[in-house]
This record gives sequence, C-alpha cells and structure tokens, in this order.
Amino acid sequence: SSGINAEYGLPFFILPVPESPRFSLIKGKKDEALKTLKLMATMSNSDVCVENFELVYEERNQSYLEQLKDFKLYPTMLSESVLSTVTWFIVALISYSYQFGWSKIGSDLHSIYFFAGLGDGIAYSTSVPVCKFLGRKKATIFYFCLVIAMNLLAMLDVPFSDDWSLEHFVSMIGNIGASSAFVMMYLYSTELAPTSHRGMILCTCNSFARVGSFIGPYTSLLYGLTDRRVPLAMFAALALIACVMVWFLPDTTGRSVPETPGDVEKLREGLKKGVANSVVIANKNNGHLA
Repeated sequence: SSGINAEYGLPFFILPVPESPRFSLIKGKKDEALKTLKLMATMSNSDVCVENFELVYEERNQSYLEQLKDFKLYPTMLSESVLSTVTWFIVALISYSYQFGWSKIGSDLHSIYFFAGLGDGIAYSTSVPVCKFLGRKKATIFYFCLVIAMNLLAMLDVPFSDDWSLEHFVSMIGNIGASSAFVMMYLYSTELAPTSHRGMILCTCNSFARVGSFIGPYTSLLYGLTDRRVPLAMFAALALIACVMVWFLPDTTGRSVPETPGDVEKLREGLKKGVANSVVIANKNNGHLA
C-alpha cells in the first residue's frame, strides 16, 4: 500500500516545482514571481495579463496572541475555522481506520492491502478532475456521501467467496472516498483561510487531524468486541456529521482567496447578498499583489 502511494507521489519530487510568488517576493525575486504567475495563468487557462501586475510585498508583523485575538474580532473566520477543524478530525479518523483496519475485514492481507493502496492512488488521481467538475464544496460533500453509502452497504451480508464479500469491495470504494475527502480538505481549508492567518489555521486543523489519526486505528478493535455493523455505522454517522459541517462552509470555487480576516467577512457578506464573488480581492489594489 505504501509502495503504491509512493509511486503516485514520485513525480512531485522528480519534476521541478516553482516556488510560490509570495516567497519569491520575500526574497526580492520579482522576475521569478512573475514567471510563476504566468505559468499558473497558463495552466488555469486564465486570460489575466500578468505583465500589468505590480508586485509589492507588504510585511505583516503580528504576534501569535494578536492572531488569536482576531478570531474574536472576526466571527466568520472563527466559525469557518472551527468547522474545518472538526471536519479534519473526522476525515483523518475515518481514513486511518481504513488504512489500519483491513486485517479485521479479510484474511488475504496481500491482496487486500494491494487494492487498498491502489484505491489511494485512484483517489489522488481523480480528486483534481472531480474537483474541477463539481467545485470545492460539492466535491467534498460528494466524497463524504460516498463514504456514508459504502459503509451502509458494507453492513449487508453478501459473500462472494470464502475470502471476499460485498464488505470488501464497498470498503475499498469507501477508502477512495475517505482519501479523496482528505485531499479536498487540504485545498478547501487553504482557500477558506486568509493569507495572514493561514499558517495558524492549517496547523490547528492538522493537529486535530493527528488526534483523529491516532484514534482511527483503535476503532478497528470494535470488530472483535461488537458486531461488525457497529463500527460501520459509526463511520457512516461521522461522515454524515462531516457533510453537515461542509454544508455550512462557503464554496470557494471561482472565488477570490482572502488576504486578511476583513476579507473573509466581506466575502461572507457578499454571499448573503446573493453575489458569489462581490469582493474581487486579487484585483482590489489595481493589479497590486500584496
């Protein structure tokens, strides 16, 4: 399983990946930042004329405590961060339960872990086109709904052979859904969080995800203590809770990425007024990239 996943991630280590434009600006490399922006515009089929951009780096000096105080001043950022954090915890718990629970489902460990790793590869490969087709929010909800459906189907007793049953196949599909949802939350949370607080918010989400990943493998012990339908029902219920959490988050598809907590509030106000992208943050400074 790990070997298959490593093969899918190998191109990211071999192929040259450019630095972010913001990092290049911090280092004083404006030409490199413009080159990266042109590459990003080409890859996204954008008609934005990057040559007209005036790149300016504005350093923000804000302590850790000052960032924490901002969550009280900007309730929208706080609510979105809490919803994202809980969702990260749930998706990590479910995902790692799958990764370390296959031995409780079947006896042929070699084939089970092979298909489990293959499922992860499928998840990582299909997340991008599904996200592009459905958008951030709908794609994330779709994957959680897939986890719910597969765990409910796994409760049925439908044996195919001595080693394989319906539970094996739908659990592998559920594993694809859980891994894809994990990938989506990385992208979704990054676009929800403002640039000024993104590091803190993502670190918090990852911390709660680590807690979920610690708990997840132990849930497989329920297979030996209770009826197998109990952990399956628990996973379905957790995925349903995650769906509800994502439902209350705004969709970031085609929306400007907020730079500050104030931008988060303005974007939410625009959504309430029925305007999906009423605040075009990327262009609000007449082509300046701060």
